[in-house]
Amino acid sequence: MKRSILFLVIVLLSNALCSAQSLNEQVNKAYAAKEYGKAISMLEAEAAKQKKDGLESPQLYYNLGNAYFRSNNIAKAMLYYERALLLNPGDRDTRANIEFARTKIEDKFADKGDFFLSDWYNGIRNLASSNTWSNISIGLFIVFLLCLSLFLFDKRVIVKQTVFYTGIVIIVLFVFCNLFAFRHKYNIENRNTAIIMAGAVSAYSAPNAGDKEVFTLHAGSKVEILKKDGNWVEIEIISGDVGWVEADKLEII
Repeated sequence: MKRSILFLVIVLLSNALCSAQSLNEQVNKAYAAKEYGKAISMLEAEAAKQKKDGLESPQLYYNLGNAYFRSNNIAKAMLYYERALLLNPGDRDTRANIEFARTKIEDKFADKGDFFLSDWYNGIRNLASSNTWSNISIGLFIVFLLCLSLFLFDKRVIVKQTVFYTGIVIIVLFVFCNLFAFRHKYNIENRNTAIIMAGAVSAYSAPNAGDKEVFTLHAGSKVEILKKDGNWVEIEIISGDVGWVEADKLEII
């Protein structure tokens, strides 16, 4: 019975690996032939399949971003680059592609900036994914237990002093790693950022097209969703300006 189960697991893993390799080969062939639309169709189908199974792949989103960028669809490229970055914030290639894609966007709003400690905190947090921070936390906890054992059972004063202060540092790092992991997981489960998909979108002072227009956004711009009201959403842009736009003009990251 155990051998049968093991054999079944091996077969399933082999099929999954072969399927992934086959998809990569087909996408690479489409790229080589500059058939970006074909590559997008295959990658979108795989993304939909994974999402149905409750899965998401930052690498798949990254490849989709590249394919859309090649086809000159900057809004879709930004959408998938940002999704890839949300899942894997430490990936430098994704960040570099986002920065380059932003140069193709019409909107050039000045960044309102954040408090330097907030920038520092977010910069460190975004060095790794939630899973990585969780794994680091587990490692730190194991080291803390070793330090605690030495503190309790080793009679030498110098050892007790060393592991005591080391333990304090480990506890602080452990807390921060867990905070980083929790925040990343929260951001993934409660997505409140979006990309403008329409060519040009007017933002109003209230959820009504008859109200005062406060600014205009173009395809590819990233916004933060503050709240919803029917078919309208209140958004904040990088400059700190706030306005209401129709919900169907953007897509959640």
